[in-house]
Amino acid sequence: MTRIDNRRRIAALPGFLLGLGCLSAAPSATAAQTPAGLGPVYLTVGVAAVLPADVRFVDGDEAGQAALYGDDQSDAGTLGAGLEYGLAAGYRFGAFRAQVELGVTGQFAYEGQSNYGGAGPVQPTDARMTARRLLLSGFYAFGDPGGRHLWAGGGLGANRYRLTDYIQRFPNPDDPSGRLRRGPGGEAPSTSLPPGTGYGFAWMLAAGLTVPLRDDLLLDFGYRYTDAGRIGTSAGDIEVVRYDEDGTRQLRRIAINPTIADLRHHSLTATLRWLP
Repeated sequence: MTRIDNRRRIAALPGFLLGLGCLSAAPSATAAQTPAGLGPVYLTVGVAAVLPADVRFVDGDEAGQAALYGDDQSDAGTLGAGLEYGLAAGYRFGAFRAQVELGVTGQFAYEGQSNYGGAGPVQPTDARMTARRLLLSGFYAFGDPGGRHLWAGGGLGANRYRLTDYIQRFPNPDDPSGRLRRGPGGEAPSTSLPPGTGYGFAWMLAAGLTVPLRDDLLLDFGYRYTDAGRIGTSAGDIEVVRYDEDGTRQLRRIAINPTIADLRHHSLTATLRWLP
């Protein structure tokens, strides 16, 4: 998927959401469904528990450098659970509401296993990731929008990630005295990948329950499925640490192409929605 395709999809979303809003209620019905004395504008603040997600890193686009993995190799593992904090501002069209939302994650830990030939059955890898996400979303209320009700919706936007501290270790190679021998103090040979930062097209689907706390304050509980696009490391130098037969530590730098992985995850959300 190209950046131009992503921009076209994001640019088309405002008209799509506005059309849904116009269809959701006629002007008379909109007035009847809006709680008395409350305007159509609202603000939200919330938190989401992001559940662990399976991730598999492979070679990315050709950048004129060496490929890290090749056809039969990869690094597969799990991006651990974490928290995402969100702010949003929206507008209600009767039972339908549209909002612009910003999500910011804490630091997620990645733990995986690479599968290089000859490197042994255990090849632990780890990395760290943070992300920011901007979405334009729409939701439809099944019931009184100002009272207890179920809702469903979705959104489109962009995800910006940062992937750092990516390292692969080889503690038990097939040949302990070969090229992946340990250091004099038992140090395992390793390969450190360059950090990665980038943008990707993102979309989400959501459903949940709203519970009124006051006339102007609602509590939304929800579930989300999010496709955050691709994450990965940038083209650059890997740092290869190996040990000679006499125990000398050798550090080599090798330029490689980027690596990529698709990121899709589930989350449980709790959001306070204020209707001024």
